[in-house]
Amino acid sequence: MKMDKWHHLLVHPKTGEKLSKAEADTLFFGKDSFPVINGKPVFISFEKGKIFEEQRDGLDQIKTLLKNKFGRYYMFLIYIIAPVYVRLHWPTLQTWFTHQVKRICKDKSHVIQIGSGNDRLSDEVLNIDIFGYEEVDMVADCTQLPFADNSIDCVVSNAVLEHVTNPEAFVKEAYRVLKPGGTIITGVPFMQGFHASPNDYYRWTDKGLDYMHASHGFTKESIVAQSGPTSGFLWILQEWLSIALSFNINALYVFFWFFFTLVLMPLKFLDILFIHYKQASKINSFFIYTGKK
Repeated sequence: MKMDKWHHLLVHPKTGEKLSKAEADTLFFGKDSFPVINGKPVFISFEKGKIFEEQRDGLDQIKTLLKNKFGRYYMFLIYIIAPVYVRLHWPTLQTWFTHQVKRICKDKSHVIQIGSGNDRLSDEVLNIDIFGYEEVDMVADCTQLPFADNSIDCVVSNAVLEHVTNPEAFVKEAYRVLKPGGTIITGVPFMQGFHASPNDYYRWTDKGLDYMHASHGFTKESIVAQSGPTSGFLWILQEWLSIALSFNINALYVFFWFFFTLVLMPLKFLDILFIHYKQASKINSFFIYTGKK
């Protein structure tokens, strides 16, 4: 990702001062500056980055190793082995989320994906994360984005808000940076167990997801289940069995967690049918909201 086309949109994430000078290893905003490390502008302080690192639990550390090893193929691996059915779009066979982003953001100049990890939706989408993974283009806090008001065409986040201590601040910030008529696409869990990345705080019903966005000025276009009721059930069942058989020994819990992840995985395909049931929203695993500013 070439950062040059984004420079005219960049501002200091706290003061709002415009970018005054860009060098290969530093971005200057008046008297303040931010480093560019391995080609990635870093808008998070070393101290704050250290706090995020310390929040990781054992399973998240394992996931981090896999993210670093498999790069952009990490999400494909998760879609295959996890006991969560990910809704596909026919006939493209992309995930419904990916299809929605590409459909809405086609021909848009400035699209950002918040909390991207190594998930590369498109070479034209700017990947932003609190960690500098291989596929990340910018390291920044989603509640203090370094973009000018009304400058972004589309803000995308998938399975991110549950890991943010103040998700309302993210939605408010997304509204600030979006152009009038701009789109927000937000994917969040409902029926899922705790999963640190680097921590985990919240869950939403479809009604709660709509209310949170409407409270900050967004108009809903759609809320669609990305993962259905079987996925919600399997996630909880996997955790319950792992806890019950661990006898309070963490190593056994981790072993059974991976064991039941693989054993229960085939059952998730029942959601190909059940995700369309009218009452499925009561225990759907994951929702995706699409709205306009």
